[in-house]
Amino acid sequence: MHHALYHPEWGYYTKGHENVGKAGDFFTSVSVGSCFGTILAHRIHKLWLGIGSPKNYHLIEMGANNGQLALDILDALQQTFPHIYTNIRYHIIEHLDSVRDIQAQTLSAHREKISLHTNSKEVSEKQGLILSNELIDAFPVHLLQLDNGIWHERNVTITNEKLDFTLCKKLTPEVAEFTRNLPLTSLTKDLPDGYQTEYRPGLDDYITKLGGMLDNFHTITIDYGHTHSSYYAASRSTGTLRCYHQHQADEEPLLLPGQKDITAHVDLTQLAKTYLQLGHKLIHFSSQSHYLTTHAKEWLLSLEENLSPENFKLIRQFQTLTHPTSMGHQFHVLETYTEGASCADTLEKLEIKHTSS
Repeated sequence: MHHALYHPEWGYYTKGHENVGKAGDFFTSVSVGSCFGTILAHRIHKLWLGIGSPKNYHLIEMGANNGQLALDILDALQQTFPHIYTNIRYHIIEHLDSVRDIQAQTLSAHREKISLHTNSKEVSEKQGLILSNELIDAFPVHLLQLDNGIWHERNVTITNEKLDFTLCKKLTPEVAEFTRNLPLTSLTKDLPDGYQTEYRPGLDDYITKLGGMLDNFHTITIDYGHTHSSYYAASRSTGTLRCYHQHQADEEPLLLPGQKDITAHVDLTQLAKTYLQLGHKLIHFSSQSHYLTTHAKEWLLSLEENLSPENFKLIRQFQTLTHPTSMGHQFHVLETYTEGASCADTLEKLEIKHTSS
């Protein structure tokens, strides 16, 4: 999966072609229009005010794709909140040269506010916010399969000059530890033979790197996924790994490698636990619909007072982003803060809050 997505020459994301929108392979909240970035700009402004409106405030986006979300956020801040726009620096961490070139072109109107970096070690600042949108779902995963009550890894091999899967009972220590802690481990006798799921390594390293860039900071993590109770449901027998090519979905990651997106849903409970274990405080978790509706109220009211064609277009975008059968409940938003923020939520309350929202 790592090679198929990020190989320097043949990887899906390294080719520099358009992969989002009508001309690409899938849609994102960003590709719906500027509404998404505008609402995030309103949230960023409130978080900035909440910590005393610091003069040196750093926005850091991890894996910014073509830079469109950064453009939408910066446009909204410049137009609506010029007092924060003058005090911010927008950093993008992107290790692919071809993608950084596209980002520089997209953000040329804000070039004085932008810093493009190859890795997180190049950033060392005090206060700010770290944002990611549909990043963690693209972290490579291990595929696991239950066979006769024993977990195996689905490894890739070559059969008759074609890529194929083979089951391997010998697990690495990291993967073996993960299977021992699965919520359904004690229920394996009740799961169907061939039950599949995924293990996503790298979260610890990723969140640790975030802490190396800023001293005190919020994070906003937006992605699609499930909490434990849903992710490891017995009915989810083929796991969550999916591929997307020309807006068609399939479950065949070994076909057309490098030519289509490969992704897996985020285990949101695992993500929350990792943030907690590394010293973050959870301050919010909800569906994208709930999150955007909460932080767009004042802005939406101002649009409704002047229903110009452009404002009507933005309202339609909002409806798409929050629709319960579309992006509204597929995507979720998790916010954290490193220190100084109140957080009464335990992981159990996190599950309850998510269900109720």
